[in-house]
Amino acid sequence: MLCGGELHAPPDPVIALRLSAPGKILICRSCGSARVHPLPERLDPSTVYVEDYYEAFRGTHGIVGGDHSVSPFLADRLLRIEATVGVGRLVDLGCAEGHFVAYARSRGWDAVGVEPSPWAAAAARDRYNVTIFNSDLAGAELEPESVDVIHANHVIEHLVDPVGTLRLARRLLRRGGLLVLEVPYELRTPLADRLFRLMRGQPPGSGEPSYHLFFFSPRGLRRAVQAVGFEDVMLSTVRYSPPPNSRLPFGGHAKRLLFAIERAVGAGPNLEVIARAGGIR
Repeated sequence: MLCGGELHAPPDPVIALRLSAPGKILICRSCGSARVHPLPERLDPSTVYVEDYYEAFRGTHGIVGGDHSVSPFLADRLLRIEATVGVGRLVDLGCAEGHFVAYARSRGWDAVGVEPSPWAAAAARDRYNVTIFNSDLAGAELEPESVDVIHANHVIEHLVDPVGTLRLARRLLRRGGLLVLEVPYELRTPLADRLFRLMRGQPPGSGEPSYHLFFFSPRGLRRAVQAVGFEDVMLSTVRYSPPPNSRLPFGGHAKRLLFAIERAVGAGPNLEVIARAGGIR
């Protein structure tokens, strides 16, 4: 598991699943993270992450990070990154169709993408003429300690070995470089969603099914990042592009207040980590 703790089967299902591989969910007794068991030996992205996969997300709740261009949320994240480390070399791991890579490049970054899906990698190159390594991080042509920022937005939950990928990311980053990642917080229903369901009279539940292999708790994610050599770990729950609209009087203001409370108590739908590369382990 992420922290090496003992895994056990919970008495009740933790999350509704629609897996790319068969299995059940096991939870770590130590850090509270969970994963599919058994894990597949490897996933073939050429058969999983194809054009139909992306089109399906566009037709429902949309692709995290933007369907056709970089989302305002990621544009704001890049501004925060620049305020911390300036502009340098950036690798977007799991870059999909390359929106964030192209946006970073437009702001002066030496930005490249890593994308295991042949379809998405080709789409990124064709649209933006950017450098995309059609591989996992280990297969990308990157020198150790040559990168200032490694960014991964809703990526490592899909990986068979997320800790190994985090360890490699540390080796590619210069000392003091930034790891910036976001994963879904799927082990509990976000505060706002719970209240909305109660208001609608809907039964409690874990939300939509997931294709993911790992399900991170804040404690487990923090431990994994620290264990491979990252320091100054800042972890928070986030909700990107919260919809302010409401059919109720003052509903938009109420939503903004609710989302602010959600952030303050750490009960949002996604976990964001920003950490500095320390000594290599």
